[in-house]
Amino acid sequence: MTIPVTNTRNIAVLAHNGAGKTSLVEAMLFNAGLISRKGKVEDGNTATDYLPEEIKRKVSIQAAMAPLNWQGTKLCLIDTPGYNDFIGEAVGAISVVEGVLLVVCGVSGVEVQTEVTWQKSQEKGRIPLIFVNKLDRENSNFGQALEQLRELGGNQVLPLQWPIGTAPNWQGMVDILDGSFISSNPKVKDMPTLPDAEEAAIKSWREKLIEAVVETDEDLMMRYLEGEEISQAEISQALVEAVKSGVVYPVLGGSVTADETVKVLMDKLAQLLPAPKDETGNPPDPNAPLKAQVFKTVIDSYLGKVNFVRIYQGRLTGDMPVYNTSTQREEKATPLLSLLGKNQQPLEKAQAGDIITLAKLQHTTTGDTLTTKGSGIEPLPPIVFPRPGLAMAFHPASKADEDKLGVSLQRLREEEPCLLLERNVETKETILTGMGPLHLEVMVERLQRKYGTNVTTSWPKIPYRETIRKQAKAEGKHKKQTGGHGQYGHVWLVLEPKNDGEFNFEEKIFGGVVPRNFIPAVEKGVREVMVEGNLAGFPVTNLKVTLVDGSYHPVDSSELSFKLAAHIAFRKGMDMADPYLLEPVMQVEINVPEQYLGDILGDVNSRRGRVLGSEMVGNRQIVQALVPQKEMIQFPIQLQAIAQGRGFYKAEFHSYQEVPARSAQAIIEEVKNDDAKK
Repeated sequence: MTIPVTNTRNIAVLAHNGAGKTSLVEAMLFNAGLISRKGKVEDGNTATDYLPEEIKRKVSIQAAMAPLNWQGTKLCLIDTPGYNDFIGEAVGAISVVEGVLLVVCGVSGVEVQTEVTWQKSQEKGRIPLIFVNKLDRENSNFGQALEQLRELGGNQVLPLQWPIGTAPNWQGMVDILDGSFISSNPKVKDMPTLPDAEEAAIKSWREKLIEAVVETDEDLMMRYLEGEEISQAEISQALVEAVKSGVVYPVLGGSVTADETVKVLMDKLAQLLPAPKDETGNPPDPNAPLKAQVFKTVIDSYLGKVNFVRIYQGRLTGDMPVYNTSTQREEKATPLLSLLGKNQQPLEKAQAGDIITLAKLQHTTTGDTLTTKGSGIEPLPPIVFPRPGLAMAFHPASKADEDKLGVSLQRLREEEPCLLLERNVETKETILTGMGPLHLEVMVERLQRKYGTNVTTSWPKIPYRETIRKQAKAEGKHKKQTGGHGQYGHVWLVLEPKNDGEFNFEEKIFGGVVPRNFIPAVEKGVREVMVEGNLAGFPVTNLKVTLVDGSYHPVDSSELSFKLAAHIAFRKGMDMADPYLLEPVMQVEINVPEQYLGDILGDVNSRRGRVLGSEMVGNRQIVQALVPQKEMIQFPIQLQAIAQGRGFYKAEFHSYQEVPARSAQAIIEEVKNDDAKK
């Protein structure tokens, strides 16, 4: 049955890890009749946590679809991970929905990822509905969680329900507006007698809720202010408008074990959250040319590449080719699928507002815009994913893995927009940058499981440089006699320091002591030998080399001879010119809540960093600093520990600066030890 777009609700389910988000989705699927029993995350048998990595760790790692039909409304749920390492999955889901269901643990309250995902959804203007879960757990506290939510979201955060009792004597929820009872026990239907404190709380919140709701209708507000009775039907209708306009952020409560509270939650999702809109916020036009965007990509062992697609206007059928406006490539017709976790259901057609999957598109990836050829539709704005910050070097475990690694990493990158992949030519390492240790750990496992590629990992090598402090003049002579023609090249080079990060070669030859046709060979020889400096084999920079003298043999001199003579002179000159190491220094911007400023400044100083300044933006501090790249490698881990997951940073290359003597000696010794092992 095709459900009209007005009866569709696209919803990203967000939470901090452990709040019960996946279990709540499981309970909704059970109550909608799509599964016969509720799976458990601990048992690894839920519908939306099905990857081997998810079952092993008992956490969500990727966003998973869970569409269901509830009382004639299609609730298209996207269950997202609650770990910051996988925040990109939540960002992709938030980008293509109109509403979000924010799940909060009644015991733990508002946690780090609650704040992060709330902020992401607010930035996108998504309409929230909040569910305080686990009210059946010891030490749960609905009132405390509500106050934390109001600190996070402001006075618009208002409860629609109030709990009766606390665990282990939690009996259910009371609807604040109509007074109905939602029992936590299916055998108990009648509402118990309310204690005075709970009756007072319900009355107080009802007044606040009605005051907020009537603001959406001037006539209602005037009648309310004049003391006129407002009917329950009018309040209910005004509540819908208040939620959709952002005047009220509604809060419900319950537990995945109390099915009646889950059913009421589903009722409210259908009633309060908005129907799909096009990308401009207007009702979608099903008769316009197709306009859709890919927000997620997976590589399936049976289906190949699978793209998750949100349709903003038009229609799509299984026999219809699509045109990718981002790559300007036409794609062949492909099967349309609806996914529930890993289970697929073929679709004949899809319409504006739907979220579906397309298999086997060859030239399409996350963020691309799909339409029909000749429609003239421009690409939709790209989805902006968080920039990863933790880099690791990936090394093939064997020769066979070396042959597969490049292709495997590229396919992994297609699935993971929050990965950066680069080959550092200088250090000869393949660098994968992810969101955190768990993210990269899962990528290692996925490489092995999906692509049969085994790797080892290490912290990336630092691309140091070598340079000199003073001027030196050195002679290089290459002379060799071997029966017939010999080899002869002879040069004098002057090495001088310079501070612009460049290399210059000049010649000041008089009297033709080095023939003109051999001078390019001298420069080439210098450039070749500069690739590995004398101290630790790092490239030499900040240098000027001048050819000032030399000699030649009319028969035995050659380009090769003068190149080798330049090698000798340069090596000698480097030793004479007081060489030293340079290290890359990063310009770093660190964004943390104000209370962590002191700890962050201390950490930056401990990393040989130099703080340039800080400024207050809202309740956060933005710190600018220069920090050696070596000291930044593990900084993302420490930042999350110091700021309890609430810190962000970005870094870019600033300059090369001298390595302190003690550190330089340790680096040189480390290189020598590594060379000895080879």
